[in-house]
Amino acid sequence: MTQPSLPEQAFKAQPGDPDRGAAWTIGRESGERPGRPISEADGLLDFGTRENYCGAECRHTAGVRPEPFSRVGQRARPRCLAPRAWRQAWPWPLIWTLSWLGVGLLLAQDQRTTAPGGPGREGEGDRGSMRRVTPPIAPTPGDGYEDVTAQAGLDFVHQFCHERIANILLSNGSGGAVLDYDKDGWVDIYLLNWGPLEGVTRAAPGTRRQPNRLYRNRGDGTFEDVTRRAGLDGTGFASAATAGDFDNDGHTDLYVANVGRNLLYRNRGDGTFVDVTDRAGVGHPGTGISAAFVDADRDGWLDLYVVNYLTYTPEKESEQNPGAYPGPLAYPGEADVFYRNRGDGTFEEVTRAAGLFAPVHRGMSVSAFDCDWDGDVDLYVSNDDTPNGLWQNDGRGGFRDIGLEVGVAFNSIGEAPGSMNATVADANGDGLPDLFITRLGYGSLYLRTAQGLYDDRMWASGLGRLTQKYVAWGGVFLDFDNDSDADLFMANGDAFKLEGALSLLLENDGRAHFTDAAAKGGSYFQRPVNGRGAAVLDYDNDGRLDLLVTALANRVFLLRNRSPLEHHWLKLQLEGTRSNRNGYGALVTLTAGELTLRAEALCPTGFLMQGDARVHFGLGRHRVVDRLEIRWPSGTVQVLANLAVDQILKVREPHP
Repeated sequence: MTQPSLPEQAFKAQPGDPDRGAAWTIGRESGERPGRPISEADGLLDFGTRENYCGAECRHTAGVRPEPFSRVGQRARPRCLAPRAWRQAWPWPLIWTLSWLGVGLLLAQDQRTTAPGGPGREGEGDRGSMRRVTPPIAPTPGDGYEDVTAQAGLDFVHQFCHERIANILLSNGSGGAVLDYDKDGWVDIYLLNWGPLEGVTRAAPGTRRQPNRLYRNRGDGTFEDVTRRAGLDGTGFASAATAGDFDNDGHTDLYVANVGRNLLYRNRGDGTFVDVTDRAGVGHPGTGISAAFVDADRDGWLDLYVVNYLTYTPEKESEQNPGAYPGPLAYPGEADVFYRNRGDGTFEEVTRAAGLFAPVHRGMSVSAFDCDWDGDVDLYVSNDDTPNGLWQNDGRGGFRDIGLEVGVAFNSIGEAPGSMNATVADANGDGLPDLFITRLGYGSLYLRTAQGLYDDRMWASGLGRLTQKYVAWGGVFLDFDNDSDADLFMANGDAFKLEGALSLLLENDGRAHFTDAAAKGGSYFQRPVNGRGAAVLDYDNDGRLDLLVTALANRVFLLRNRSPLEHHWLKLQLEGTRSNRNGYGALVTLTAGELTLRAEALCPTGFLMQGDARVHFGLGRHRVVDRLEIRWPSGTVQVLANLAVDQILKVREPHP
């Protein structure tokens, strides 16, 4: 089988790209990424920021919030806080020389070394360059999360056809989606794979692409692989998936964003899927990396937003650091694509007409939510080294980027470092939807104000100190202990080496102040993993939120939440009638005693992944839900009262 190649447009030469900028230095002021950050592991420059690589921050400023900059978007360096005489006493030219020499030796060692083969089910010629996968992580008593991947029957391993992260496309990884494809009430898991790709990977001749995998939930804590039966092996270099019922037939369909031609699979309702990409007209051949189903014009049909990364050129090399791969600004951007659903099984590409055309952006993910709770869905697009966009809907499916106006385009020091992901929840309990952004640099916790602006509270919340030394990829809000506030999980990993990093479980006190909860999380949070995608799900329907994590060149991780059952919960499975069948965009307000919670029925996409779409409320000690109000996208308002807790409640939109 011949190796697939990138689409022709991904190789277009773009000389003199105006937004490339100057080359990056160690301090990462623009253009090129070094092969790896200098860290304590090298025996050099230990300033208390082991493996910290957070944008333009001077390494002396670890643990201290940098001074803000007056000019938004300027690539500037925070004022160094180390004593001037101390800094001048160091032989900096010698240190930098030795540092880069160490980096070069490490990269050379990477190129010479190939780890042993994989789990032994198939030969190395079939799987490409396999490495030893992380063995099952044994729990200890009191662990809140347990690695149950093996006993659940999830044997997926990400096919990584190279011996190292040799270019920017190889750094991203692949993800998947959580969905109930067979409508049995138990969420299933679809995971995506790569395979060889000409100009990107380096695999032995004859290396075959390993399939995407669909795992059916048996309802007893285990899954069965039904990929072949369902017809979901897939093709191409797969990045991300989104799930939604685009034809409103009651069966959830799948869209896969590939580097190359994207794919739309229609669910037949009999356990099988059929590729309807060509008929639907949604097979865009770009560098797809994210997608989301949304009903932008509230006509009851799900539209489709697709994120493209950048225009990749294999021949491009780092000018400042030979042997390392260039950063995102070395490549031209690539516009995202927006499709409007015609309601007859086909879509119309309306990116420009909808006001969403942004050709210089380098997208990483899209998160759809109603930022102002006016009843129509808005879009937050996380971009790599270009400002993020908050595209506000005018109520008719037209959009305008207000990210700069409301304060969510840059981080707290005026930079636009690589943003991977946005997750949405009410972090401080004021009833407004907030955003947490994972980045290759300082992340952001944007708290929405009553005036419609956002305040980046990354440092005031404690998250700056807790996260600053990590490269964060997938990040998700979840109420892991059902105490009614939004905690955080972060999948961290290395962008330059096939090495792991610790994942983070961060507990919210209800006022958007976070603390490290790794001790509550357990053994998994002590094991370095090169994490990428992260999704929240409740695969065993026990009301405790579980986690699904994908990793680069490694196996998947299913983490079962086994925290004590001290608090109550309610989960909603919505079904639209006049609205889209999934109920995406419905606004829900819950009242239990003095507790009032607000949430939205999201198409819950993040970096590479879509999670469990059911709306979950942690209720703390409350035993009864006094009132539940659902504002459907159609405008219908439904009110339910005196609801029992600790149940999954199916709610169907009433007819007028």
